[in-house]
Amino acid sequence: MDSYKEYMNSSPNIKTIVNWYDLYKGHYVNLDKNFQKRLFQEAVKKAGNFSKLGNILNINRKIISSCTKGFTKPTISYIEKIAGYVNFSLDRINNNIIDISNLRPNLPFNLHNIEGAEIRAAFLSDGHIDKKPIARSGYYAYEKKLHSRLVYLCKKIFGDFKSKTYFDGTTYVTKFPSIIGNSLELSGVPHGNKGISNCYLPKDILLGKKKIKYSYLRRVFDDEGDVCWDKSGKRAVRISRSVSIQEIPEFKNISSEKWIRFNLAKPEKTIPNLLLGEQTLLLHLGIDAKLYFEGIYKNKKGNFTAKWRIQIAQQDQLKKFAQLINFNLKEKRDKLNNIINSYTYRKLQNGKGKEKVLEFIKQICKNKGYVSYSDLGKELMNKGFTLDLSGYYLSYFTKEGIIEKTDRGIYILK
Repeated sequence: MDSYKEYMNSSPNIKTIVNWYDLYKGHYVNLDKNFQKRLFQEAVKKAGNFSKLGNILNINRKIISSCTKGFTKPTISYIEKIAGYVNFSLDRINNNIIDISNLRPNLPFNLHNIEGAEIRAAFLSDGHIDKKPIARSGYYAYEKKLHSRLVYLCKKIFGDFKSKTYFDGTTYVTKFPSIIGNSLELSGVPHGNKGISNCYLPKDILLGKKKIKYSYLRRVFDDEGDVCWDKSGKRAVRISRSVSIQEIPEFKNISSEKWIRFNLAKPEKTIPNLLLGEQTLLLHLGIDAKLYFEGIYKNKKGNFTAKWRIQIAQQDQLKKFAQLINFNLKEKRDKLNNIINSYTYRKLQNGKGKEKVLEFIKQICKNKGYVSYSDLGKELMNKGFTLDLSGYYLSYFTKEGIIEKTDRGIYILK
């Protein structure tokens, strides 16, 4: 709870109810022509003529004249000025908006729901919001099903728009209207490179109902996650994220353009804020998610990137993950289900498995003075079990007060 509160206090405030007048002021709005004419005519009448209104509101008189006759679409900025001048409520304009920058809007845009959580998770993972507010936002993911789902969700929240998903030679790409990017930026998705901005998990998701948390995490694991079941028997669900970091003296002799595992004096300073928030969210939901440092990368320009991984392992935790979160993608759901069904240690009855493991731990401690994660893992693999099962037993005997952790992966008898 302390880490949850600390992270929540660091997460910036965002906006989850987005109105048309919250968007970039340069967007052109296609208003109902009769409504537009009446609104501008009322402002002109109050001022006296086009020139006087232009001087009062700092708008070119020709633009006012053209908008008054319905020949030109006004920008959001112009509508705000005109409506404010005649004391017309901005919210009353909603029903008279036909489209904004190629989107027929459902106003206002509400992102504090399961759809909004999933949309933001997708863009925080494989999406990109351009720095230019009038540019289209992009989603880049190899699984085409995720594109179709994201388009459906965006239309449900934002309204109707045209989209096309295409393969660019490396991955599938879908472009979205710029006002969707504007809205997402207001609700916690940064523009540009997320590794550089090192953004936080949106605060409303941290504070939201469980179904909102589940929806967010499910999409994150769809986009960024994988289900691991390697040759050594390691079974886990995991996600990785990277973040740009400053050079420190420890990096002096790191070679360029390859990932290097590195023992940092203070590794916590290189953790991506977003990944830390996602771990915090999982822990808050009762899922034991471990955070691991994967390495450092130095590009040609000498800039550094740190990569970290969240990992959920052990049968009980994987079962809990499958029950609460799981995946939208059938391929990943099936692989996770196969992993869970592959566990065999629960077949041992009357605690015999724990007894045998404890005997082995005591023997190793007698010989070496301690037992390591790999010591126990090798023994379990020799017995036909898997490496990651050692984590379950070490955790169990630690909670029982039989052993004590002295270093990463190192335990002694108490």
